[in-house]
Amino acid sequence: MYKELDYTLTLSGTAETKEGAFNDVFAQIKPQIAREITELVVRIEPKGLEVLSAGEISYTERFMGLFFPRTRRRYEVQVRLTVRLGLIELSQLKFVEKSESESLLRKILRLS
Repeated sequence: MYKELDYTLTLSGTAETKEGAFNDVFAQIKPQIAREITELVVRIEPKGLEVLSAGEISYTERFMGLFFPRTRRRYEVQVRLTVRLGLIELSQLKFVEKSESESLLRKILRLS
């Protein structure tokens, strides 16, 4: 019923700071796992991180195309992340079916 496994993800993130780019990557972990894993995930533990690529893009921004030039930077990272997942296998869980019948008083109260 409870199972642990190692899972590898490749994610990328962009932001105006280095920390923001990594925060963008880490914010994608849970939604990405939820899309790919059908079982109930109860724990996500990072095990390893490998930076595949890291880049800094700089560009000049101007007010109204002419005035006040300033240099802006954007950081992009692509990482391979290994996580340890704790899963509950719902497919192996057996649910007992029970039926409940309403009392006469409940039926009368529901109709009124």
